[in-house]
Amino acid sequence: MSTRRRLPMEKVLLGFLMEGPMHGYDLHRRVEEDLGRIWYMGLSNVYSALSRLEEAGWVTSTLDPQESRPTRKVYDITPAGRKAFLDWVHQPVPAMKDMRVEFPAKLYFFRTLNLERVEKLIAAQGEVCRERVKRLERNVAQCGAQDFDRLVFDFRRRQIEAILRWLAFCREEWDR
Repeated sequence: MSTRRRLPMEKVLLGFLMEGPMHGYDLHRRVEEDLGRIWYMGLSNVYSALSRLEEAGWVTSTLDPQESRPTRKVYDITPAGRKAFLDWVHQPVPAMKDMRVEFPAKLYFFRTLNLERVEKLIAAQGEVCRERVKRLERNVAQCGAQDFDRLVFDFRRRQIEAILRWLAFCREEWDR
């Protein structure tokens, strides 16, 4: 798989395949039904991602002939794909912009797959956020931000503080 940072569409598909083999259209339908409120993935994107996953050795496919319809590919996760998914789902997201889509998808899989250690993920994400606030404060102190720059830094800091409050809410909800 490419080392450049991208939305983890492939990891989301692996998460659904953790439940069992599926063909591309079923995967697309699951993304729409279960994650459609936060994630859009077109059918062609799903098939492109499945091709990349197969090339990486994270899924295998078998042909499923049908009597009155075209043959379809059924995808299954490999042990390497399972490891890649579990590594991804247990890591906090590095960028605050990923909190809107990627982090909720991780929480979804923790719940759906009954994964353990969600509290560690939430705590680690909180630490990433607190470190980001410290970095913003250092930047303001170093550059002596004036007027507009101070407003921008304050906006970012407040966004991250809101994320921290939401993470505390997630922790409380998960405990119920």
